[in-house]
Formats: sequence, structure tokens, C-alpha cells
Amino acid sequence: MPIMHRRKKKKCDAKRPYCTTCEVAGKQHECLYEENIQRHLTETLIARTRELETRLAVYESQSPSPETGNTIQTDDIFSLPEASSSAFPFTPDDINIFDLTSPGGTSYTLTLPDQSMFPEGGNSSSMASSSSSVPVSLQELSDYRATFLAHHGQLGVSLTEPKMQALLNGDLSGSYIHPVLIYAAQTIGCRFWQLRHRTVLNSSVESALLQFVEKAMLEAPPPIARLQVHCILSIYFLLKRQMREGREQLMKAAQITLHNNLRFDTHIAETLTTLENTTDEAQEAICALSQLMYLDKASAMVLNDPSLLTPDYDQQFHTLPYMFPNLSKTNLVVLRARSLALLQESRRLAAKWTEIILNIGAFDPQATINDQTKWYDDYWELLEDVLEHNATLTVSTLKTSFNGNSEMALTLKMCTIVSLTAAAELHRLLAGHHLDSRSKCLNTALEIVNITKELRDDDYHFLDPVLGTCWSMVAAMLDQERPHMEDNAQLKSSFHVILNSANKLGHALPYVEHSLETINNVMPNTCDGNLIQNF
Repeated sequence: MPIMHRRKKKKCDAKRPYCTTCEVAGKQHECLYEENIQRHLTETLIARTRELETRLAVYESQSPSPETGNTIQTDDIFSLPEASSSAFPFTPDDINIFDLTSPGGTSYTLTLPDQSMFPEGGNSSSMASSSSSVPVSLQELSDYRATFLAHHGQLGVSLTEPKMQALLNGDLSGSYIHPVLIYAAQTIGCRFWQLRHRTVLNSSVESALLQFVEKAMLEAPPPIARLQVHCILSIYFLLKRQMREGREQLMKAAQITLHNNLRFDTHIAETLTTLENTTDEAQEAICALSQLMYLDKASAMVLNDPSLLTPDYDQQFHTLPYMFPNLSKTNLVVLRARSLALLQESRRLAAKWTEIILNIGAFDPQATINDQTKWYDDYWELLEDVLEHNATLTVSTLKTSFNGNSEMALTLKMCTIVSLTAAAELHRLLAGHHLDSRSKCLNTALEIVNITKELRDDDYHFLDPVLGTCWSMVAAMLDQERPHMEDNAQLKSSFHVILNSANKLGHALPYVEHSLETINNVMPNTCDGNLIQNF
């Protein structure tokens, strides 16, 4: 059914594409249908049933048995992976295990870490759990890890096959992967699982999972693992709209990077020496740094936060396609970071062009000519990079959708929207006096609209607020090119797609308000209505 009308509760007849109420009021663009609502209702009921089964199972396991009294039978219970004291900071006593026979499967109770273990004044609102133990089934933890792996690309984690298998199995031995990554995967996997199933678990479950991450971090994992976890937690807090905590995690990630001198070019020497493909260690490190760069640039673009990385990291990242060509064309984490880096560079070039125009006649004419010459050199080089990157994304998206990987395909669509926005912005700069550039600008903007139309309601929680910035830029381009568009219906339809999508993104994620306001400022030129009042 459509989203409820905010001002007055009016009956909806659920007609497609617009309900009668919205059509009569002339507000078709506000009529938003939830996709596959019956499926969501079924999934929510299943999730709630599982939660109740788990609680009942734990309650029954704690009740005295006529035959055994309070004795816990351990002969037939599941076995946890053997933990080494150096890799796994918890003893078996930290987890109370019960032998359950209920349909809910085997469960155990997480005993929250002793809070005296945490540094004074440190860490987060995650300490707010009122319970000292939380029932969680093994199946639930397995589901959370599987959910994490389905989205690991957009979370910026690139792991080898053995590490991914160890993470999926919940192997806490430390033989393949540091336990802190498993705990982090379960934590954000739990959040993603709830978003996917449109349900809300007891908050103590997430608190318990998060506290195990925090305790494991005290065991001083390797720098790359710590970098990965802080980036994961930054996204986790973003999804919970706890922006201060998210920024703190991002700052910690940057501190680890700078303190340990983690660089993109660390493994270049060995690559040139061996002339072989990127090593597993190099790929994991490059992807972790790429994710940090992506989050840092997204924060700067959406929130105007200062960059946490020194300028030389941009130059290091710029050399990746030359030093690691295969990785740069096939790795989702690197592709996404490159899309955002190209968009940021196109915006910088646009600002530089405005500065040159304003300075014409005000300073040394020769200096102005030199600036213009340098600007055009940079422009054509950047345009070539952007178009080449777009071609790579097109092939990758087709290949991924053909193979049926919907989560990766969604992330690649987001990458493509960002990169196409960079291309459209570059074409826009010359559109005023170059007909081919004007045509390219308009066609690219409409291509972005077409990709945006493919997004489903389920997708928006798994996107990024930076798309709001992209859509606001596209709306401004369409408004600028409005006099040159003969098909007014296509223009109105394009604005509606952008505005509706930005509105949905704003309901799913924070910090889209400014983008919505920008879009609405150009909407009245071609369309009736205003969605910002309903945001």
C-alpha cells in the first residue's frame, strides 16, 4: 500500500500506478508504494516467531528437569571451534551453553564482558544493555554472518576464500581470521538482517554483540584488522543514526592508518619484483585503505567534514590502476572508492573553472591564460579516466547481474550513479559553448535517472547518503538544460524519479535533507507539488 498521507488520513484504494486520492489531489509523485509488502509481512512474522522460539527454548532449558534437576547435559551439545588464548580473548566460561530440543535449534546465552575491562570514559552507547546475559541461537549468529558476507563488498571488506569460509563458520580459533572480525561481522550483520527482514530485535542482542567486538579490540588485533573493524563500526553507527559515534570510529580508523604508516604503495615494490598478481595480503590492505578513503570522502562531500587523511593518499590511490590493474578493474571496494574519488575531482575542477572565470581581467592576463591551459589539460585527462571507469562498471554490472548476485549488483549500480554524475558534471562545464558536450550532459543525466528507476524500496537502507548529492546535481543539470529539452513529459518524469528516490533515501538514511531541499528548489520550474514538507 502507499505510504500514509501525512496531513490527513485518507482511505487508499491501492490503484496502480497512483491511488485515486493522490491522483485527484494532483500529487501523483507523492504516491509511493511499498514493494512486495506481503513478502515483507511474511518475513517479519517468521523473524518474530524465531525470536519467541529462542526465548522459550532458553526458558525451558533453565527449568529443572524431572530426571536431571538443574544439570546441563553436555555430551551431545554443539562444539565451538577450539580457541587459543592468544587469538580468542574469551574462555568457554564466557558462554553458557544449553542442550535444546526445541524447533528453534541450539542456543546459547552471551554473558556480557566485564565492563571494568573497558578504558575509563571510553566507548560508546553500546554499554547501555540492562541485562548481563542475552539468549542468541547459533542459527541466528550464522544468519548474521551470512548476511554480512552477502554485503561485505559494500562494507569494504575483501577477504580470501579461506578467511570468508572461517568467518561463515564462526571459527574463533584465530587460525585463519582474527576473531574480532567475526564479532564485527555478526554485529553489523545483525543490523543488516533486521533491515532486510523489517523487524527489530531486542536491543540487548546488538549491545552484547557490540561489546564482544570492543573487548576483542583490547587484544590488539593486527592494524589492518583494526582498520577494517573501525570502518565497519562507522557504518554500523551511521545506520543507527548515531553520527557522533560513527565519526569517532572513522577518526580511529584514520589514526591507525597514519600511526602504522599504512599506504597504498606499500606492496608496489614486491609487485614490480615478482611481476605476479596482487598478493592476498596486499589486496586486503589496499581494500581496507580504499574503504577508509571512501568513507572519508563521503563524509567530506555530504557533511563538509575535513578530510582525515593527508593529501598524498589521493596520489597513491591515483596510481593503483597502473600498479594493480586487475585489482582496480575487478575489486568492488576499489571500484566504489574510485567512483567517489572521480566525482570529488570533477567537483574540484568545476570550482576551479568558476574561479578562473571570475578572475578573468582582474589579474595578470598571462597568468590567467596559463591557468586555463592547465585546467583544460586536467579536464581532458579526468574525462578520459571517468569514461574509462564507467565502461569498466558497465561490464562489471552486467556480469554480476547475469550471475545473479543482487547485493553486489546493487552496489555496482550505486558506483555507476556516482561515476556517471562525475561524467555529467564534466560535460556540463563545456555545455554552454559546445553542443556535443551539452548532448552528452543531458544523455548522461537521463541515464542516471534510468538506473535510479531500477532501485527497489528494499534497496535504500543499503545505499549511501552520497547518492542524495548525486541526485541533487542531476536535478540542477536537468533544470539548466530544460530550455533545450523538447520532451517536457520526459523532464517531468525524470524530476519525479529523482525526487521520489531522494525522499525514500531520506527515510532510510540520515543527512539527505540538504539534497532534498536542493532538488525541491528546482522542482517548481517544471512540476507541481513539494515533497520536502513530508520529509
